[in-house]
Amino acid sequence: MDKIAYFSPLNPIRSGISDYSEDLLPQLKVYFDIDVYVPRGFEIENEIIKKNFCIKTHDEFANLYAGNQYKSIIYHMGNNFHAHKEIYEIMLQFPGIVVLHDFSLHHFYAAKTLENGNLKSYEDEMFYSHGNEGLLEVEKFKKGEIPPIWETNSLQFPLNLRVLDSAAGVIVHSHFAQKHLHEIASYVPIAVAPIPAPYIADANNINKAKYEAREHLSIDQQSLILSTLGFINHTKRVDKILDALYELKKEKILGDFKFYIVGQVAENYPLGDKIRKLNLSNEVIITGFVDLQDFDNYIAASDICFNLRYPTQGENSASLLRIMGHGKPVITTDIGSFSEFPEGIVYKVSYEKKEKDDIIKFLKLLLNDDEFNKVSHAIIDYTFNKHTILKCAQDYSDFINKIQKGEESNIYLPLKNVMISYQNSVKFVMNDILDKNIKKFIDSIFDLFKV
Repeated sequence: MDKIAYFSPLNPIRSGISDYSEDLLPQLKVYFDIDVYVPRGFEIENEIIKKNFCIKTHDEFANLYAGNQYKSIIYHMGNNFHAHKEIYEIMLQFPGIVVLHDFSLHHFYAAKTLENGNLKSYEDEMFYSHGNEGLLEVEKFKKGEIPPIWETNSLQFPLNLRVLDSAAGVIVHSHFAQKHLHEIASYVPIAVAPIPAPYIADANNINKAKYEAREHLSIDQQSLILSTLGFINHTKRVDKILDALYELKKEKILGDFKFYIVGQVAENYPLGDKIRKLNLSNEVIITGFVDLQDFDNYIAASDICFNLRYPTQGENSASLLRIMGHGKPVITTDIGSFSEFPEGIVYKVSYEKKEKDDIIKFLKLLLNDDEFNKVSHAIIDYTFNKHTILKCAQDYSDFINKIQKGEESNIYLPLKNVMISYQNSVKFVMNDILDKNIKKFIDSIFDLFKV
């Protein structure tokens, strides 16, 4: 069995990628002997991962790599700088297969450079990925002519070229990401592996699971329960959901209902004032961070879920697949990878002007019992056929083997390595020449003072 090195955030780093890797690793172990790499001093929470994998630290990797211990290296890359900064640095030194969870890495680079006061490095990165167009955009930002680029225009300036150039291959979770990455770097092999639903319910037991989850969470069995789940910031559009709920409450279309905001809310996204202003304090509950078990319980307890996203970084949503695995109707945004899901499996709202009206339209539709029962079974069937963890692991294995056998390769990597070797050689030669000339100069000075 081929041995691979695996780099990813893991819990207690609170990230969807941590949860994703902890679901994927046991299935990937069927195909490969896996060493899991973590920072020195890091304590993995997941007992299954600790007991079933060889855990190594980042600083052990270089020697093992030099000893040809691994057939492949897997790097998980996302937009959270603090979760991925060490993985990123290792990835640039030792090319491997990159699982790119976000099409745009602009947030990552902004945190890496600007948050540390390093504007020059940010400019260098924009130039590397986007040439003079990128530099002109930075100038506009510096002059205050445009808002931060990563907040409004990161799809046009995704800052992902350095990662693509350094990757032996790339795995993404949507054809949206694959298409746009090929436009940027057609020389890089890119495979699509579906983002998996770690749990897929029995369609006949959804109501039983809902009853048990509500018992566990002390939620009223008769109430209509709506939820949005995950880290909550302005991209999750909760303010728009609140506007829609206000309208439906005012029209007396919603009776006894609760809206659960499940997850940590970003400090720069204050919702309390808006909830009070809309007179929804009795209906809206903000749970704060919950563990993965209760996260699933809140999904199971829900009647309808929201998974809105705008603007997008071209990311995928692990929470969306968790929701679908429970067979819950979900209202999402018609953008990026979310647009790829079929009509009738997810309910896709537009963004900006018609967003609130679309949310209201789909909520009214889903309050119809016939629609609700029909869609729950369709969601379960679709998820089982397209998004199992087994299919995801199989797609990983197929792509890793293709890269190992040389059936697909990043044709830029050998050229890049030659260029680096050439630059280093030139630098060595120039230094050698310089050293010799300095020595001659010093010797000539001494000759002048010889008696």
